[in-house]
Amino acid sequence: MAYQKLIHLFVYSTLISISFSSNNDFDTLLEFKSNTDSSNHLSSWSKNSTMNPCSSWLGVECDSSTRRVTKLILNNLNLTGSIEPLSSLTQLRHLSLENNSLNSSPKLSSWPNMKHLYLSNNHFSGTFPSGISHLRRLHRLDLSYNELSGDIPMNELIQLPYLLTLRLEFNSFTGALILDAPWPIPFSDFNVSNNDLAGNIPSEISIFPESSFAGNHHLCGTPLPFNCTIMQPAKSVPIPIKGSEKDKKRLSYQVVLIIIFIDVAAVILAAGCITWCCYRKNNVHKKESKNTNENEKSRKVVYNGIGRGSYDEEMVCFEGCKGFKKVEDLLSASAEMLGRGSVGTTYKVVMDGGGEVVVKRVREKLRRMKEVEKYLREIGVMRHGNAVSLRAYYYSKGELLLVFDFFRNGSLHKLLHGNRGPSRTPLDWTTRLKLALGSATGLAFIHNYNKSKLVHGQLTSRNILIDHRGNACIADIGLIQLLQGRSRSSNDHIVPQQRVSNDENRFSQKSDIYNFGLILLEILTGRIKNCEEGLSLVEWVNRVLNKESKWDDLDFELSRYKEMEEEMVALLQVSMLCVAKSPRDRPIMTNVMKMIQDICKGDGSKGNRIELNHDGLSSDSLPSLGESTLNFTSN
Repeated sequence: MAYQKLIHLFVYSTLISISFSSNNDFDTLLEFKSNTDSSNHLSSWSKNSTMNPCSSWLGVECDSSTRRVTKLILNNLNLTGSIEPLSSLTQLRHLSLENNSLNSSPKLSSWPNMKHLYLSNNHFSGTFPSGISHLRRLHRLDLSYNELSGDIPMNELIQLPYLLTLRLEFNSFTGALILDAPWPIPFSDFNVSNNDLAGNIPSEISIFPESSFAGNHHLCGTPLPFNCTIMQPAKSVPIPIKGSEKDKKRLSYQVVLIIIFIDVAAVILAAGCITWCCYRKNNVHKKESKNTNENEKSRKVVYNGIGRGSYDEEMVCFEGCKGFKKVEDLLSASAEMLGRGSVGTTYKVVMDGGGEVVVKRVREKLRRMKEVEKYLREIGVMRHGNAVSLRAYYYSKGELLLVFDFFRNGSLHKLLHGNRGPSRTPLDWTTRLKLALGSATGLAFIHNYNKSKLVHGQLTSRNILIDHRGNACIADIGLIQLLQGRSRSSNDHIVPQQRVSNDENRFSQKSDIYNFGLILLEILTGRIKNCEEGLSLVEWVNRVLNKESKWDDLDFELSRYKEMEEEMVALLQVSMLCVAKSPRDRPIMTNVMKMIQDICKGDGSKGNRIELNHDGLSSDSLPSLGESTLNFTSN
């Protein structure tokens, strides 16, 4: 019996080896790995493996009959160099290389079967990739956050019959958005913001919101508030002067009178300015001492009680700690209070060199000093593109100062709920899905960090911040656990088992996942709490799911994205998994991230379906994803 098993194993290994050697796609992938994977994140890609590459290689999927590579997803792996070897994968339908450091533009004509192409957040440069007109089956194209330049081939792009998404924001594209003929626009998601485009916006694409074109300082027309006729510089036309010598002499007399008038006016104006300056100087001198006293008083209000000893006390600094080393560096800078939260008061501080940081001042009753410092030193070395980094801290005599980067773009809460009304720019579906994935990636990184069972503890849309590249970054990681006693949490973010036990200190990764599910519901419905009839958000969504017209209850701003309904359904299913009543029925965060990744790539609405019954969710329908071994790279 054992002899037969050895024979079967030998035959199987031989077949795999023969298949490998006859398939050039796998050789292509190994060439790509050798050129780009200096960090060895693609360690599973090995020609000596007896496993089937189509099922065992990270990010690789193949056609079951031809064994040609059809899907390649290699995000966040710190890949560098050229993607030229991938041009040989002619059967590719899905390619995602987001958030790497690749630096050569691909030849698109090599992929005639491509449907989904995601190359954002890399270092691709040069002109728009050639051969776009050959991708007649393309649905989604994302080249945002790169270094591409030159003209955008609009006339080629609008002729692609299935192209729904075109994301080209944050590049260096120039020229005008020219359409040679009134082609019907296929896009439902379009963004060319923050480039160097100029000229009038064609009426065919003016249907998209202002945010799709913002940041192009020489672009004008609807929907931007700049009128193209106003932006055009006036032409200078010389006026010929004709006349006799007498006319010229009369003209010279007029010039003399004008000069005399100007001189008199200048003398009067100078005398007035001198008088005003003397008055102003005297007035300012009187106010200086008063302003100085008020500033010192204001500073004491903001930082009252910090560093009762010497202000020369040094802070504990981590990577990225710039412009401050001592407490005095913060005390001497101007500060603006941003708000009060469950952990402490938050200020924006402008340093002497012009840099801006956020300082969180915690004056609640803290745990023992050794516990706090050990925990903060662990948090301080964490680095990830979807997590806000702790740059420095100061802890003395029961008071804690925490220093973080300042995020100008605000929070997910602000994007979803800020300025609701006629003047609001709606948050499009693709951006919502991107922020959901970024938040999931950040929370999965936190939960898997250094095998430490780290917990966030108070995750809401308010502490998911947006960086300068539009990525979601999770803030306030684990800070609630530094406090003794109970936290001041919103009732909407107390998970069911906490309500039952009335113990808000029972923080766990499963409670984080419940809170993340609430954030997904917030993204889909535009609601936070205060649902009708006193229902919680989860109870209200469960009631909506029993209605035939359930999608009428989604955020009305999503009504224009009817073609994305399958993705919205899939994300709702993921959210309902996360808010399951029993913690053991909730998936781990790595699997939640994987499910949202599948939705982003167009696979979330296929395969396994989640059955929603009258109790809200059938746990038997949980997709079988297994434990993921994704690598999380530091940024």
